Amino acid sequence: MSSRRPFHTAGRRAGGYTLLEVVIAVGILVVLGSGLATLLTQGISIWRRAENRGKVYDQARILLERMAEDLRSTVVDPGAGVGSPWVRFICDRDYRGRQRLRFVRTISAETSNEILRKGGQYLAVRTPAVFDGKYDRQEASDGSLGAPGGLMEVVYLGDPRVSQTYLWRGYRSPVGGMGSLLNESTLKDDVLERLSEKLETARKAEPPAGNPDEKEQERVQAAIEEARKDIELVMTDFSRRLTDGVLYLGFSFWGPTTNTWEPVAPLQSPGGRRKSGPLDHWDSTRAILDESPLESGEFTFKSRDGSLTDRSDDIFPERVEITLVLRDDNSESLYLLEQLSKATGSFSVSKPLSLPEDESERFILVGDEWMRLSGIDGARVTVGKEGRGWRGSRAKGHSPGTRVDIGVTFRRVVEMPGSRKSRRAEERAPAPPVRRKDP
Repeated sequence: MSSRRPFHTAGRRAGGYTLLEVVIAVGILVVLGSGLATLLTQGISIWRRAENRGKVYDQARILLERMAEDLRSTVVDPGAGVGSPWVRFICDRDYRGRQRLRFVRTISAETSNEILRKGGQYLAVRTPAVFDGKYDRQEASDGSLGAPGGLMEVVYLGDPRVSQTYLWRGYRSPVGGMGSLLNESTLKDDVLERLSEKLETARKAEPPAGNPDEKEQERVQAAIEEARKDIELVMTDFSRRLTDGVLYLGFSFWGPTTNTWEPVAPLQSPGGRRKSGPLDHWDSTRAILDESPLESGEFTFKSRDGSLTDRSDDIFPERVEITLVLRDDNSESLYLLEQLSKATGSFSVSKPLSLPEDESERFILVGDEWMRLSGIDGARVTVGKEGRGWRGSRAKGHSPGTRVDIGVTFRRVVEMPGSRKSRRAEERAPAPPVRRKDP
């Protein structure tokens, strides 16, 4: 008789285990390995999102403190010895409908600045140079820099190019004169609008991807680059890039009749429990801006002859609320999936979104148009009634592939230094509620 055992596949053992047991074990290891890899990938993704969000918060903190420091240094009454009609506080809108803020502030530690210290040391026949970030050190060395007088003009404004999210800040000292930032002509709205239209025209003429005409592509790209450089040159003539990634910068002002920060119309006479919201514009002189009330009963500044040069009737806000929306790097792949008209109220984006709990943050940026949201169902977005063209933007058509941003919103209220109200505003508005979201 043979001593060999019968051959049975099911009972065959390898290292003490049957093949079935080995297959099951390997399968479990594969499943566990796949799960571990997925968990690791998700963990890295969460870590990266948290890191990006941390950078956004750091950026917001720095920007808000920079703007708050400027606003806290605002000059309300320069004193009898100064006598400058250039001490103004103006918030208007550029040709794209975005707010821009201009005002005069004191210069911190002027005597400790080696450049400012040399200003006004020499007398000259020609017009003195100004401290504005261009050739300041050279101008101070050759004695052509004017005396700063302790005051400086400041302007905050957005980039005129639709595809750019730079925030620009300009400064200038001494204040006033032909090149003053408080002069409308200095900001060159007409020039920037013309160059922006030139840039958009060049972009629309760009051949589609895969076009074999390389010379045409090079020509269009050259036109686009030329328009970009021209805009950059105009902007750097009176301002400097402060940072990138700013989707929106807005200002609200606590006026003589304001009793809430809620986005409701400012009323001429609130009375009782009626809410009177903040103003979205300001003209301390009450003679430069032509802001008419949209409806009867809304608050508006009253002007009179001589208001422009009469400092005694100038009016400044008590508080300024800064709203800052920064681009979240986690939304880089978000884009529009369908064609939008000026009246479209519902559309799809490239990935699911969630609706912010705070109603004041329920906005979405499609291209350069802000829309107010009423609901989100996965990747399907619904815009509320009259929700198109918010935050100074205009309702317009958008093509598939247009970039979409949600952004991260930050707010801060800055107390103004000794605000002055109009003599005609005899009743003091009640103190505002404290509600801030500081980074």
